[in-house]
Amino acid sequence: MNLRRVNLNLMPVLRELLRTRNVTRASERLGLTQSATSAALGRLRVLLQDDLLVMVGRRMQLTETAQRLVAPLEEALAALEQVVAAPAFDPGNLERRFVVATADYVSFLLAPAVVRRFAREAPRSSIQFVDIPASYLARMRMGEIDLLLAPDLGISRQQGVRSMPLVRDRMVCIAARRHPTIGKRLDRQTYLRLPHAMFQVSDGRAASFEQTMLYRQHARQNNVVFVPNFMLLPQVVAETECIALVHRRLAERFAVMAAIRLIEPPLRVPDIEIAAFWTASQDRDPVHRWLRDILKEAAAAR
Repeated sequence: MNLRRVNLNLMPVLRELLRTRNVTRASERLGLTQSATSAALGRLRVLLQDDLLVMVGRRMQLTETAQRLVAPLEEALAALEQVVAAPAFDPGNLERRFVVATADYVSFLLAPAVVRRFAREAPRSSIQFVDIPASYLARMRMGEIDLLLAPDLGISRQQGVRSMPLVRDRMVCIAARRHPTIGKRLDRQTYLRLPHAMFQVSDGRAASFEQTMLYRQHARQNNVVFVPNFMLLPQVVAETECIALVHRRLAERFAVMAAIRLIEPPLRVPDIEIAAFWTASQDRDPVHRWLRDILKEAAAAR
């Protein structure tokens, strides 16, 4: 296709349509009328010889062709924006709220250092830590999430996703200090038989690090309670006969506040590695690079 014959003004419209899957929302984000955006969608359908957006029930969904366009279009427009972007920015003049999706354990580790850096360099900006949604990839591509901090359970293999390592930690078992069943050590059979408290995201659809580890070892444990926050596990364990698998740094902090003790788990538990993930469209953005540097520095200080 000869680019000189293509109206490149349609490409930002296409990006917002792919992000939002909604003509009205795309219009609002582009600052266009709904009729103008609808007309642009019509021209895009002719240009690409595909419907791009189709009505399924009461919602618009992307066609297969449109889904394949998401990542390369984001990368191409991000590169073009870098060509015409200002060479630098001053975080002191930045007024923006950044959204970071992660588990509460990671926020617990990193938030204080991040807040101090924001106060020093970008006092008119803010950062919001949110739970990881099931649709994290779609929301990242739509620009609703700036960074995802999580174990790499296949995330980096997604098209158009970039990543960097942040935090490495060991996993330990925690139990009440006066647990009636546990001695100095814990064997595999007893570990799997005892009641477990386990972290699981609220919607229950995404497998956790612990669930993935158990699946790979063909092990089944006696899960009796699921909680959406790691920070709840030490308190549950301290006041019940449940045991739990948690990050060592979290366990050591809470061992001085709650009646729990740390035990080496009798399973093969690999170290947990938390990485930061973002989309290719954000890769060269100086503002986003500044945010990533802040998270990397905070992680290195732990």
